Amino acid sequence: MNVSVIVPTYNEEKSLSRCMASLRNQSFAADEIIVADGQSQDGTQELAHALADKVIVEKKRTIAAGRQAGALAAEGQWLVFADADARYPKDWLLDLLRPFADPGVACTHGKILLSESTRVEHFMADRVMPKVFQVALRLGHPTGAGSNLAIRADVFHQIGGFNTDLVTAEDVDLQKRALRHGKNVFVKDAVAYISPRRIREWGYTRFVGFHFQNWVQYTLWRKSFSDYQPVR
Repeated sequence: MNVSVIVPTYNEEKSLSRCMASLRNQSFAADEIIVADGQSQDGTQELAHALADKVIVEKKRTIAAGRQAGALAAEGQWLVFADADARYPKDWLLDLLRPFADPGVACTHGKILLSESTRVEHFMADRVMPKVFQVALRLGHPTGAGSNLAIRADVFHQIGGFNTDLVTAEDVDLQKRALRHGKNVFVKDAVAYISPRRIREWGYTRFVGFHFQNWVQYTLWRKSFSDYQPVR
């Protein structure tokens, strides 16, 4: 398998080294790791040049634009998307790619856990939310996060990749369109540990309410929130 991992960044100087170390420590190594940076104002680009195989600079400064720019520069037959504030266990990439042995699979996504969590947070993320997401997927409404997502490159290019007009829900939108070309598989063993920084700053009510309403709006009307300021 020829695999490209794409990591969008914006002012991720504090997080990028840990993320890249986890990506380099995979039991199944990627052929290339690409950082797509949205003109960071800290030391992110310098770190990226030292740690990544390719560094792409994009001007739009949205996560959709970053993922799209990185994917367009990728040479892999499989495109894998990760986030700079996440860390990935050593078998993550192998587990996330395993379902592609079935040629009918177009896309896969994995489980999202917090890197620092309470028992209740861990239970909700590990046991409850995956069941909700699996039900939604069976109904034709994928919910996979762009921080733990893989897609066949040929499918990606056939559907035009990410909609860079979207500020949020770009990952759900991509998966929805990819369903026309094959199955989307949830891989419970492919875990990404993401930073809880937005939950800690926003609080549970705002965080859950925002993402649930955003998903409903996109699912019903193909509209998503356009205000999603970075939290660092």
